[in-house]
Amino acid sequence: MKKILAVFNIILILIFFIGTTAVYADITEEDISIVKNPDRGLYKLVQVELQNEEENFDDFEKKVDEINENDKEVSLILLELNLKNYVQENNISKNKIIEINKYFSIIRKNGYKVIFRVVYDSVGQTNSEPEFNIILQHMDDLKEIYTTNKDIIFVVEAGFLGTNGEWINGKYDKYMTEKNKIIEKLLEIVPEEIQISFRKPTYITDYLSSKNTVTESNAFSTDIISRFGLYNSGYLESETDSDTYNKLERTESINWQGLQTKYTSFGGEAKNWKSNYNDLENAIKDMFIRHCTYLNKNADENVIEKWKGTLYTGTEEIYNRKSGYVYIQNHLGYRLLLTNVKFNGTEAGKNAEVLINLENIGFGNILKEKTITLIYKNTSNTYKIETNIDIRKQLKDGNYVLQINEKLPDDMKDGEYNVYLSIGEPYESLKDNSNYYIKLVNKNVWNEETKGNYLGKVTIGANTNNKETSSSNIISQATNNQESTTNPKIVIGVIAGIVIIIFLIIIIIIKNKKDTDLSIK
Repeated sequence: MKKILAVFNIILILIFFIGTTAVYADITEEDISIVKNPDRGLYKLVQVELQNEEENFDDFEKKVDEINENDKEVSLILLELNLKNYVQENNISKNKIIEINKYFSIIRKNGYKVIFRVVYDSVGQTNSEPEFNIILQHMDDLKEIYTTNKDIIFVVEAGFLGTNGEWINGKYDKYMTEKNKIIEKLLEIVPEEIQISFRKPTYITDYLSSKNTVTESNAFSTDIISRFGLYNSGYLESETDSDTYNKLERTESINWQGLQTKYTSFGGEAKNWKSNYNDLENAIKDMFIRHCTYLNKNADENVIEKWKGTLYTGTEEIYNRKSGYVYIQNHLGYRLLLTNVKFNGTEAGKNAEVLINLENIGFGNILKEKTITLIYKNTSNTYKIETNIDIRKQLKDGNYVLQINEKLPDDMKDGEYNVYLSIGEPYESLKDNSNYYIKLVNKNVWNEETKGNYLGKVTIGANTNNKETSSSNIISQATNNQESTTNPKIVIGVIAGIVIIIFLIIIIIIKNKKDTDLSIK
């Protein structure tokens, strides 16, 4: 009988361990539904032709409303400002600057980040630019636009020269002197926290007279190389990406781009569905190498349909047999999955150490400064613990590892709290819109009220015994943010455990009976 009880106890412990692991794995698994996060994803092009008379904001608002209604997955707007009506004008008036700012205000109100490009042509016209000194004057006039709207400008695409602002078929794009003057002026008028993207890698290397790339040590600094990204309007279109680089230099160029875009932006337009370079498997491989952050949703509908019609068969099982388009859309830029949390320290007025591991499973990385805040909340009280962590610099082997060691408020009341991680913007103008907060892609962790991601429960008090709590114990509470659900893995585990127990008990009883019979004999 003692043997039976011993086996029974061991089995119960094993079932508990298995059950706990199942809860953790289930609650923290990836949610592959659409998650709109700032500074990454699909974008829509919205063109504005600056008028000599008063601007028509109704048309612009209608376009943004249509995106809200019909393009739920879009998180970026490429605002293309066309100055064709100012080719003969030396200056853009102060009143016009105010009106341009209003376009940005409309976008801000609707919760989008902006890719900003200024052009003198939007239809493929050659030699569309004004005299070069007028271009430089227009750039000076627009400085206020970049500064005033740095909160929502994700990246600036160089623009100003050539057809569609892409430094081709224009008056000056053949000459390095003029191109370099545009780059210098952009560096002068665009705030340092905004990266500037160029159509070709050679525009960067020629300007710097170097093929060095940004590195971990100078990323997100004032070093010029750390401010330069890339956009590609012929992405995966051909062997040369529509003359983005020489085909003999393809491998070298892509390797260079991969190093540069680990810490800077890369995006553009995928075109030509017949190209084997944008076959799903090839496209995904390239997007990981070049850290693809954003793509035009409508550049080439045939490419999009090609991805939609191809099923994913890679190593991420949760996407197995799902649309390749879903996989690409979800992986643009960063994609953060909570994998581990540990709490140590739960007494008011003393330091709390919180270790958070976020696996980045996206193509790219976080490129913009963010605020990192811990929120402790229960039915009676809410406390916010702000940090000075720069999440961009916490990347280690594909994971963002946040080590928070901050003092809890002296007046913090004892009790049980839900703890949330809020990853927001360093601008008051964006505090109230959840579109500007990073949402983790685990199931059931986003909390709209706190604009934070649920980490778990802790009990605050001098005599609590949860001095160190790991995610395996607390993440199961994530369903508190939504309706509770029964974990099928637990049910299966319990049933399997019961069957095993019964089976082992029967074996032991039979064995004991045989031993008893033998002893009687």
